[in-house]
Amino acid sequence: MVSIGPSMTASAKRVRKFFTTESAAKKFAAAVKSQHAAGMRGSMIPAALAIDAVRAAALLEGTGITIFEAASMAVAKFNSSSAELFCDRYLRTITAMENAWSNSYRLSMTAIPRWLPPEFMQRRCHGIDRVAIEAALRVVQPALKQSSLDMKSTRILAVVNFRPRHRKASAIEILSVAQCARLLRVCECAAERRVVALLLFAGIRPDAQNGEIGRLEWSAITDQIYIAAQISKTSSDRYIPISARLGRLLRGHPLSGPVTPPNWRRAWQRIRRDAGISEMHDVLRHTFASNYLAAHGEEATKNAMGHTQGSVTLFRHYRRAILPADGIKFFH
Repeated sequence: MVSIGPSMTASAKRVRKFFTTESAAKKFAAAVKSQHAAGMRGSMIPAALAIDAVRAAALLEGTGITIFEAASMAVAKFNSSSAELFCDRYLRTITAMENAWSNSYRLSMTAIPRWLPPEFMQRRCHGIDRVAIEAALRVVQPALKQSSLDMKSTRILAVVNFRPRHRKASAIEILSVAQCARLLRVCECAAERRVVALLLFAGIRPDAQNGEIGRLEWSAITDQIYIAAQISKTSSDRYIPISARLGRLLRGHPLSGPVTPPNWRRAWQRIRRDAGISEMHDVLRHTFASNYLAAHGEEATKNAMGHTQGSVTLFRHYRRAILPADGIKFFH
């Protein structure tokens, strides 16, 4: 009995192949080499890389994302932020935060370029840590006291780790009638269309993973929609009436199971793209609120959206130039 191996399989496990004669083993080896030379077999890869690929595939199982797509997204994210030059991030930090700092803190932050050697300012942020910062500081001031070293290192790390604060827009956007129709039209199946209808005509909070829509079950939808406290953002339950238009769009829905179909996050991205609507985290909920407010008034809208009694959001944002007749038509 003659063996060849161990060799790598698609599962990243090593196996040994056995042959009855040495000539059969050599014939197989020659065939494999010929196939490699002709491009019919992939090039050999290190065992560690194959094992990592199997682990990555297991992590991505059920997401609909391939290993290549995941790697592409990771590299894009890395290149967009971590690969930024320290000098560029420093300027962004100063520009964004100067008016938010106290005078003493602002003075110390504006002194950072004087603390560091010029070459440090050209470093990529992803390669900067506390050790690198302290070494750079000692190049300029070898006898720097520990207290000053700690203070300056903290300021520089604040620049390295800077992320712009999310600022809520002073006004909201809502979709036109034509945009709403396009959103429903680009859905590829009834399951997708039902989810979009719930977002648009029931105002359910949209985040696919942690929001209400991602945790809502069909069993909670009867002649009205019940949002239980455990899935509500405000930890309080509420009932949402089902309008005539929403009822037609939900017709034939399952009696149980999750509202969102498999791989909904990815489908939602496609729907947004195909509908030509990019900035829309809450725009469907805003569209619902503005039309519902025009059609049914403040109290009914607060109840349907799960706003607290003291909420001023309705008055600040949702009062749009929508006539009551148009609001009623929106839901019929």
